[in-house]
Amino acid sequence: MDASRRFFVFAVIAPFLGQNGFGQITLSGTANCSIPYNVNGQTLDVYRAAGLWYEYMVSFDEVLYNGINNVTIRGTYPGTNSSCSGSYFATFWLNFYTTNAAGNGLTCGGLWQQGNLTVDGKRHVMTLFAATDTELFNLTFTTLFNDYNVLEIVYTCNDFPVPTDNICRDPSFWVFVRIQPTLLTDVQKTYIQNTVNDILKPMCRSFADMKLVGNTPSANLPPCNSGQGSPAFPAIFAAAMPKVCTPVGI
Repeated sequence: MDASRRFFVFAVIAPFLGQNGFGQITLSGTANCSIPYNVNGQTLDVYRAAGLWYEYMVSFDEVLYNGINNVTIRGTYPGTNSSCSGSYFATFWLNFYTTNAAGNGLTCGGLWQQGNLTVDGKRHVMTLFAATDTELFNLTFTTLFNDYNVLEIVYTCNDFPVPTDNICRDPSFWVFVRIQPTLLTDVQKTYIQNTVNDILKPMCRSFADMKLVGNTPSANLPPCNSGQGSPAFPAIFAAAMPKVCTPVGI
């Protein structure tokens, strides 16, 4: 899986497994603190969780930097009940930066996502990695924590096929912030560190396992041009949009 695809591959819906939503699952020969594949997300106020988020830290060897995710609620999502309550159709405009071909700077990239954002902290999305792609990828990710104002913590298990023992061998974690990371205060950084430690402790991870990927001042970044993750939807992406129950701004 290349870096851009790994960046947004996320976990599936499941019940809570214990305190903070995680269980104590034992693997033979390991500590009694294994990471479950199935984890439930935080109950969310979907509209408050929407908007702009900056990628701050990740738990793996990321080669994408200063990711920006703009989540827009488009309407309630078609479902099995007539009210379509608790389930929302959203689009996700994502920009990020990679090292340029010359190796002496950063260049802008991007992708498009759309799909079902639910109050249980799940996003089931279709992803288009480039405007010229001919295939949409179905992905799901889970919000473990969101305070709406400063911090969001996201989890995915990259295992494929899905493990039959509910143990994740290849987990990934992301830390997103509402504030451009170089503008975070020391108080906010301490709050983020303490919260990450608290949320990830049941999954045998901590702030020390995270890698900083969002700390380039925006003034030092090149502009993102149309076709590099802009809100202009490619035709295949626009054609896949469902008819929402209650449109909002479409």
